[in-house]
Amino acid sequence: MIKISPPMAITLGVNAAFLAFYTGYSKADKAYKPSMIWTVFTLKKGLNHTMVELNKEISLSGLGTLAVAFLPPCKEYRKELLRNSIAMLSAHTVYSTWKYYGGKNIPSLSEWWATSTIGDLMDKKTIVRGVKRASLILGVISQGLLWGDFLKVSPETKNSLICGSAIVTGTAHFYLMELDYKWILQVRPFTFNIFPVCGAAAFFAFKDAFKL
Repeated sequence: MIKISPPMAITLGVNAAFLAFYTGYSKADKAYKPSMIWTVFTLKKGLNHTMVELNKEISLSGLGTLAVAFLPPCKEYRKELLRNSIAMLSAHTVYSTWKYYGGKNIPSLSEWWATSTIGDLMDKKTIVRGVKRASLILGVISQGLLWGDFLKVSPETKNSLICGSAIVTGTAHFYLMELDYKWILQVRPFTFNIFPVCGAAAFFAFKDAFKL
């Protein structure tokens, strides 16, 4: 009989929830369609579709697992949950960089040097591009904080302070990345649950960090 540790069970549960209610939701039909999950795993729409959908799912599951790690009931599993979260978010980063680098989602380095992110944000004509770039910067900061904590780059800094900041910047990264040019958040309904969970997690993380 296979024994699954509580942290792994929690991580698998978060993934299962997003697979069921995120991947299984059709934006076109505005309804849950379990057949969409089958389509992803059987490659019915091709490998590219499957990889894109799983990349979205794993990014949300990574952020969700990071948040759950700082909720009081999961305190004793925090170390393992953080490790699982870093693995998922790192996989998301590697795939997204490979898939989207040089496009509108992840501009090439030469494009970054050619224009200013702050300048883009200050100009109505380029503000959408500036928001996407700000999102990328926040995502890099979030990942950097998580890896910095994992590698004990600054051992004197409290884990809860670093990870609380990673939750805030990671959530902001996701929010800004999903805004369209009309400032409407283009996400599937179940995804909205990530915001209160991350908000609660950040609260408990900072509460622990500052002993409030």
